[in-house]
Amino acid sequence: MAKDNSAAEKRNRARENARQIAAAQAKKEKTAKIILYSGIGVVVVAVAVIVTLLVVQSARPANPPANYVAGGVSLAKGGTVVQPMNMPEGEESSLPTPAEAGVKENAATVTVFVDFQCPACRAFEETNASTLNKLVEEGTIVLEYKPIAILDRFSNGNEYSTRAANLAACVVDSQPEKAGALFEALFAQQPEEGTSGRTDEELLKVASDAGVDTSKALNSDPEQTVESCVTDQSFKKYVTNSTQEALDSGVDATPWVLINGKQTEQTGDPQSLAIEILKATGEVQN
Repeated sequence: MAKDNSAAEKRNRARENARQIAAAQAKKEKTAKIILYSGIGVVVVAVAVIVTLLVVQSARPANPPANYVAGGVSLAKGGTVVQPMNMPEGEESSLPTPAEAGVKENAATVTVFVDFQCPACRAFEETNASTLNKLVEEGTIVLEYKPIAILDRFSNGNEYSTRAANLAACVVDSQPEKAGALFEALFAQQPEEGTSGRTDEELLKVASDAGVDTSKALNSDPEQTVESCVTDQSFKKYVTNSTQEALDSGVDATPWVLINGKQTEQTGDPQSLAIEILKATGEVQN
């Protein structure tokens, strides 16, 4: 009888040991699952935070270059960069007003959307620059340039349109008085469509040859120079956003020329363009 009791006790002890081992194993597995799920939760939260930050950052407006207003730069007598004739609602500027720069009260605004890779833009400049500059110096118009980038596909991956518009923003930010000379130089040395465009070094040389000090700091970010602004493409996002805004407003080609906000087709004949401008100022009657 004692032997039977001893055998029963051994079986009971064995069962208890097995139960304890199973319980311990179950506890380990539960702990491991908690750690695993906690880790997954942390990763999910981290990913969610990163995605949220990226969305917020992408939604933020790109920092504009100094001396740009509403995606463009407005030129008055003597190459002075001024505020637009009619400041857009909600925007502010420390630039002089057109009146302070000697612009006539009845002056017209001539707005030109340009892409520095665009052959038609170059032709427009070569055809009309003399007439437009004369009207600017007379105080008859404020000439507003809005560089956009719609022809990147024609520079073999070089994104010349965007990079040239970025250069323009860098220079206008740092040395607005050089805007006119730079734009003229960019069109004069425009690369052919289908080529690889200009390197950063070549773009900076174009600027330097136009009288730009590429070592000068930006007004919007004194830690950057024109040179670093070009190599870092500091205003690339701004160019992208400005281009999209132009497309959304109906611009579908360049040059896209407006006189007091109304599109004109008189872009190939300086005399016809001048007459249309003078009609807008009231100096020529319809």
